[in-house]
Amino acid sequence: MGNNIVQVKVTIKGMRPLFFHKFGREAIPLPEEKGERTGVAGNDPSEWRKTVMVNKTGQLFLEPTYAFATIRGGAKYVTKGRGSIQPSVSATTQIVDNRILIDRWFPGFPNGKDLDVKSVDAPPEDPDNPVYLDVRGVVNPSTKGRNVRYRIAAAPGWTCAFTIIFDKSVVSRAEMESAIINAGKLVGIGNGRAIGMGRFDLVSFEELN
Repeated sequence: MGNNIVQVKVTIKGMRPLFFHKFGREAIPLPEEKGERTGVAGNDPSEWRKTVMVNKTGQLFLEPTYAFATIRGGAKYVTKGRGSIQPSVSATTQIVDNRILIDRWFPGFPNGKDLDVKSVDAPPEDPDNPVYLDVRGVVNPSTKGRNVRYRIAAAPGWTCAFTIIFDKSVVSRAEMESAIINAGKLVGIGNGRAIGMGRFDLVSFEELN
């Protein structure tokens, strides 16, 4: 790496529940991929199976784009001149990880077997459990009607770590650390950020090179 490129391991700890709701091709399958219908429009109890991010061992994870988005969001609150460092953070920040593993597993995992998200039992709807099924009403922005959303959630106390690289001549170490601190307090990570979910504390900001 060049002299200006900094590599930092970031560790965060959740102060609010972390919601998992990936909007990918599984969420809206192609006509030829559609199987037996579950639930009704706006209320599908199996929705979480299509939107959860979990690996074969049963461990929950986030995509690296989630970390990038929260850092970019936090950078908006770090002022520089008459603006903020957000454009600079967007330009220089890269997330090294392919997946960001969360220290939470589906109930009963790992157990030496692969998790099949299509058949595994849903976690209990009890927010006191480390991993639970969150069920609540949400507003459909296109119709203004209310839908029931079924999301896998990790209770507060979850932790994860990811590695970022950035150019310190564009964004200083202190500015980047401030952006992440602000992201935890004001933005959050994962789904449900508009209702205050995914808020976190920065545990460590460890330079690796």
